[in-house]
Amino acid sequence: MVALVLGGIAAMFGAAIAVAAESPGPDLKFRAFVPAVSRGDVPTPTPVPAPTTRPQPYAGAVQTIYLASAALTMNPAVEQRDTTFSEGREVFEDPSVPARVAWYSRFGHPGFPGGNSIFAAHVDYVNYGPGPFAHLTSAAVGDALYVTMDNGETYSYTVRSVEVISLASLSMDAVVFPALDSYTERVTLISCGGSFVPNANGVGGEYNSRVILVAERYVP
Repeated sequence: MVALVLGGIAAMFGAAIAVAAESPGPDLKFRAFVPAVSRGDVPTPTPVPAPTTRPQPYAGAVQTIYLASAALTMNPAVEQRDTTFSEGREVFEDPSVPARVAWYSRFGHPGFPGGNSIFAAHVDYVNYGPGPFAHLTSAAVGDALYVTMDNGETYSYTVRSVEVISLASLSMDAVVFPALDSYTERVTLISCGGSFVPNANGVGGEYNSRVILVAERYVP
């Protein structure tokens, strides 16, 4: 805008000089008067912060899960497991031994926003006793859950829900593949719950429900 104003002034002076050259007469002296231009108070531009990038989360293994209200304070070993097929259905593999927590890393990894990290462990086991997730239902909304990676990095989550859902009503797709935005990361703990139903032959049995604990954290 300033350049345009200055150009207009120069053009005006040029026209005045041309008229003077064509008109005979006394020696005229022209004096141009350029008034001071007040710019007023020019606001200081507000600096725009440079976009920040999220640090790349650690992609290694999980070491421990800590949830005091559910008695997850003994740091049970966490192992990576996968799924298998049984009677035409895809099911989660059990932990290799009753004392361990299974982490199904193919479905989600702690620290990665938009993901759902799934862990499962026994509530109890024959000839063993209470398992690592025996007290999941003692946890409450608002409790803090911590996942520590094998490099020492720890992620903090807040428990959002603890539910006992019957097998007849349970949708594993909803549990495994929740709709999450890119700022939310979820941890889901799964164990048996409800009533124990013995097998007809008296050997073993199955619980008729599952305990589903959901914890989340916000990733800016």
